Parts: sequence; structure tokens; C-alpha cells
Amino acid sequence: MALLWSEADASNARGSLRQTLREIRAAFAAAGVDALKTDRVTVALERPLVCVDLWDVLDFAKSGRVHPRLLEVERALDHLLDELELIDPAFSAWLLAKRQALHERVLGQLRPILNAAAGPRRAEAARAILNLDPTDEEAARVVIRSRAEAGDVGGALGTYKKLWDLLDDQYDVEPSKETQELIAAIRIAQPPATAPIRVEVLSSPGQRRVANAVILPEMPTRDASLRKPWPELMVSLAAFDGSATKQEHRYLVEGFRRELIACLVRFREWVVRDATLGPSPQSSDGAEYMVEATALEAGDALRVVITLRDLANNTYLWSERMYVSVSNWFAAQQLVVRRITTALNVHLSAERMVSIGHRPPGDLRAYDLWLLGQATFLSFDPENWDRVRNLFRQVIARMPDFAPAYSSLAQLNNSDHIIRPGVFRDAARTEEALTYAREAARLDPIDSRSQLCLAWSHAMLKQYEQAMIYIPLAYELNENDPWTLVSSAACFALCGQHARAREIADHTLQLPLAPSRLQWSYHAAIRFMGGDYEGTVRAALAAGDFGYAPGYKASALFHLGHRKAATEALQHFFEMIRRRWVGKEPPSDANIARWFLHLAPTKNPEDWQHLRDGLIGAGAPIGSLAHNRL
Repeated sequence: MALLWSEADASNARGSLRQTLREIRAAFAAAGVDALKTDRVTVALERPLVCVDLWDVLDFAKSGRVHPRLLEVERALDHLLDELELIDPAFSAWLLAKRQALHERVLGQLRPILNAAAGPRRAEAARAILNLDPTDEEAARVVIRSRAEAGDVGGALGTYKKLWDLLDDQYDVEPSKETQELIAAIRIAQPPATAPIRVEVLSSPGQRRVANAVILPEMPTRDASLRKPWPELMVSLAAFDGSATKQEHRYLVEGFRRELIACLVRFREWVVRDATLGPSPQSSDGAEYMVEATALEAGDALRVVITLRDLANNTYLWSERMYVSVSNWFAAQQLVVRRITTALNVHLSAERMVSIGHRPPGDLRAYDLWLLGQATFLSFDPENWDRVRNLFRQVIARMPDFAPAYSSLAQLNNSDHIIRPGVFRDAARTEEALTYAREAARLDPIDSRSQLCLAWSHAMLKQYEQAMIYIPLAYELNENDPWTLVSSAACFALCGQHARAREIADHTLQLPLAPSRLQWSYHAAIRFMGGDYEGTVRAALAAGDFGYAPGYKASALFHLGHRKAATEALQHFFEMIRRRWVGKEPPSDANIARWFLHLAPTKNPEDWQHLRDGLIGAGAPIGSLAHNRL
């Protein structure tokens, strides 16, 4: 109902749903199968009775095979449910994001086949990847080489011409030097297809000679004035140097680079550029950072050194070195890439904030203004709350189609009662957050932040089924961003999905950078709602006095049997919140407890009751408060 009839009221949407289910059931009955199963909360298909090509494609890729569908159709996943694309704005936004998540999953499963297989299997994987992503040069080179080796030189040249045209039209760049050298070698190796053409060649000034020549098609030149505009912050990846590795290991270095690019493009804080495709289109006043890497043989492992360089002043901002066994390279590659991506995200954001932090907002361009607002927001300082809101609104005034500004305003609304003690959840404010989140998803449905804010807005309105549509999607779209991970885990916990929440929360702790105090406060809530009281206490200790973590700590201590420590922790929590209180009502113990229990509208009453019972046991005056009610 939330996706297919998002603009209808609940009664009309429910009627539409019932009518649609009747039509589907009738269609199955006409086919002689009873495949549709429904109850009050679930609509499901009996999987053994239904064949879906998408399931087959995913199963094939997972098992290291290429499904024939991927060899027959270009951009197959781009056409998923395209006949339903315009049925509803909410469904359209979800569908575009889901296609992207599936696209990344299938490419991630095909890449190891391309890197590890040989002969026809490798060529098939390359064709499938090129059909999914026609700009993938590594796959294009494999296809070009395999066609040339099979004697299909026309097919090889056609693949190259198609790649050239696409890169020129969409990205205003040429194929890389490696790809151009490959096609030049194929051309040189071919005999003339027709009789030689006699042309005059000026061998020196004033002299002429006649020579036989084969005229090869020239590629168009590029007018530099037609370059497309680029965002303010650019991350460029140089060619990774694998010259010090064995020839048979160099494909690992290139595969590692491609995997890193695939992870980096999921972040909306920057645009990613392949530096091997030509000179930078960035303007002189834009920021550009170069990622460079060198791989060396180290026994049975490869030693990879990665650096980040600011091209404006050629200073190195960050470096990382690691050893990865050649034998388990593909198993370790994804974890290594996630660690690097996470570190790059943090270091780039910090460096950019340093460079713009001393400038007044009026001097900043809209993109940097958003970065400043986001950094100020994540400080969770209630005194800056109105300033942050004004910054995001300035961004929208300057860039009305910039989706992150809308999702940031949604975040702001959804966090208002959390950051400002004494302010309670407000349905009107949350409805406004939902409006902002929907606009963000409309403008950029594959930005994980847009989906994350949609999920939280629905959860705050106690629309848990709708929240569960978007929160898995947010996680799939960027599982390398610590904020996306911990926020997704907290939303899963709020919606009662404790095993999934704990799985994601544990994953965040494996990332290379220590969680912030803000993230630890999320961990405290996640672990408490999942019944892990010892984990709650550890997370709350790491969070210190940040946010609401001490309140969860007090309740957890009571459940662990430490009543005196629970009472002391609760009194400390009350004093801490009293100093920060901004509500209209007096900051009495009872009002503070009421505010704290009203922060998160948990789906499961027992999750809330455990928190309430622990606070009562620690000495909080709760009164007659009930689940999800003031």
C-alpha cells in the first residue's frame, strides 16, 4: 500500500489492494495453480510454483556462472518491472534504488569470474559485465581480445567504437591508454581488407612520394569547451602500479582498483573519476584528491600501499598499507576495500571541512555549504540547530535539485526531540520530515541517505512496515558508510528486527575507524533493545555523557542485578539532562523519564517495557506511562 498507492488515504489504498489481490488470484486460478498466499499482514508467492528470471540470474551469478539472459540483453536490470515504473512516485523511487542495489550485487558476483576464469567462461563474464555496464573498460578489453583471437576483427573494432562513443557522449573522456594500445595492436596485425589505397605523403619539405597505405577510421576530436560541469569535490583514481608483481598477479591489482571504484561511487559526498581516461575536467577552484596505489610481491602475498593526495598542493593526507594473501585474495578483497573506503570517507570529509571551515557561509558555494551544515548537524549541538536548518535551506535555495539537502532536513526533523531534551515527538514535524525524505528519494533514489531518511520518517510515525521497505535498501546501497550502517541497525532494532540489527552493528565495529561517541550511543540503544545488557553498558561507557546512552546504561544495570550502580547511573543521567533541558515543562525527574521513554517509538511493546522496568527499578518516577503513549 505504501509503494503502490502512496498518495491515497488508508481506506482507499486498502480497497485497491484487495481488488488487485482478487485479480491476481483469479489469474493464477485460470492458470490452474494456487500460488498466492495472503493473511492480514503478508502477501506472498509460493516460490516452488513460480519461475522468476531474476532469481535465476542471481542464483547463476552466486554460483560463478553467467545466466544466458545477461548475454542476450543490454542493461537487463535497468528494465526490471519497467512497465510498472510510472504506477506511483513512491514505487518509482523504490524501484530505481532496488535496480541499483541488484546491479551492484550481480556485478560483484561476476567480477571474480572475470578475474579468475579463463577462455570462454572469462569471455562470457566480460560480455555480461559489459552488457550491464557498457563503460567497464576491463570487460571491454577482454571482449575485444577474445573477438580478435576468434578472427572477428570487425566485432572487436565495433566493441571499441561503441565504448569510445559512450565515454565521449556521457563522460567526455577517451578510453584509457591500455585500451587504445590494445586496439592499435589489433589493427596493425590485420592485413588490408581491400586493395591498398594510393596516397601522397610529404616525406620532407618540397618532396613528394607515393606510398601504399591502409586508411583506418579516425576517432573524433573533442572540443574542450563542451565539457560537462562537475561537483566541487572530486576523487580521482590513478592507474595502480603493479609492475613489481608477477605478470600472472597483475590482474589482481586491476580487479582491486575496479572494486574500490565500485565502492567509492556509492558515496554522494564526491564524484569519482578514472584518472587514466584523460585530464581532469575540474575547474581551478574545485577540490580534487588523487588515490594512488602500488602493489609489491611479498612471499605468497601482495603488499598494497595506498595514498591520498591533495592535487591543489601535492600534500599527502592519508596512507594505508596491507598484506593480502594471493590464495585468498578474492575472499579478502571486499573487506579490504570496505576498510579503505571507510577511511577515505572520513579523511576526505575532515580535510574538506578544514579547508572551508574558516570561511563565512556567504562565501561558500552550495555544495560546501551543505558539507558545513552536515558537519555542524553531526556535532548534535542543540545550540546550532536553527543555524543548521538555515544552512540546508540556503543550499536548497541555491541548488533546488540537490537531494542531500532535503534528506538532511528530514534528519534534522527526525532528530529534533532527541537532541533537545524536553522536546517531544511531534507528528506534524515528522510528517514534514517524510515530505523532505520523499523529495530526496525522488531527486536521487540511489542515495542511501534518501532511503535511510524515508525509513526513519516512517518509523517515527509508527509505520513500521513502510520503514522495512526502505531500511534494507539503504543498507544495500552503501554498506561501506559507518553512519548508514549504525543508523540502519538502529532502525532495524526500532522495528523489532533485533538479529539483523545486531549483525549490522557488529559489522560496524570491524571497520578500521573507532566509532564516535554518537555512534556508541546508537550501539547502546541497539544492544538494549536486543536484550544484550552487558553490551549496552560497554557501549554506554564508550559513549560517555553523549546523548541518551546513560539512560540505557541505568536500565541495563538494573536488569543485570546491579541495583546500586543503576540508581547512581540514573541520578547522573537526570543531572546531565537537567543541564541541557530546553523544554517548556520543568526538568523534574518524572518529566525527564517521560521524555526519555518517549524518544523512540519501538514496534514491540516488550522492548519499551524492559526499558521502563529497568528505570523503575533504578528509582525513576514513571507513573502510568504506556507504550507509545504520553
